[in-house]
Amino acid sequence: MPSIKNIYILFFISFLPFCNVFSQNVSIVGKVYDRDNPQALLNKLMVINKRTNMGIFANADGTFKISAEQSDTILFSALGYLQKKICLADSAPKKNFYVDVALSKLYFTLKEVSIFPVKSLNEIQKEIDKLGVKSTYMTNGLADAVSSPISYLYERFSKFERSKRQVAEWENEELKRDVLKDLFRVYVKYDVIDLSDEEFDAFIKYLNLSEEFIQNATQFELVMAIKGKYENFKYSWR
Repeated sequence: MPSIKNIYILFFISFLPFCNVFSQNVSIVGKVYDRDNPQALLNKLMVINKRTNMGIFANADGTFKISAEQSDTILFSALGYLQKKICLADSAPKKNFYVDVALSKLYFTLKEVSIFPVKSLNEIQKEIDKLGVKSTYMTNGLADAVSSPISYLYERFSKFERSKRQVAEWENEELKRDVLKDLFRVYVKYDVIDLSDEEFDAFIKYLNLSEEFIQNATQFELVMAIKGKYENFKYSWR
């Protein structure tokens, strides 16, 4: 009765021819084409053996011929197309293979991009000078306040007048944000800070600069204040 050891040896010997089939080189011939337009020519089409990292350029019409082991994975790569791979390890052993390979175009989804002109510092300074909530209520002057104080006070503090002032405050806050964003674009252009437009609002909130400081600070004081805050923002926020 054969021993377990002899059975293993017999099994290994019988398996060797099968292994040798997959370790032998085979010839892979075929054609690569555009899935949507089979007549299109593929630019810089490469056929690469993933195991060896060696490859060839296919012909202009997409045809190719490459030698590889049957167990190898073959990659097909062309400019503007998704990479595709094939492996013939599960195919019946033979010396020659023919394959057709369809590649799909590579599409990119781009975010909407807004282009903002970079204003000069003088233009931005004019916007800074406009900051401040102006009185929005209407009176006929001091005479009305003296001759009809009740009417004057009602007009001054009525709900309608308060709502107008609230709107004015919102508009002023929006102007303040726009001024700071214009400054940021100048600073980004000159490498003072490195922020994307999407980060501007978060940085404005982090800055928390008062309107009084923005109006009274020199351009040097503004840039130093914003630069200093940016260094902290860069490490704590991101």
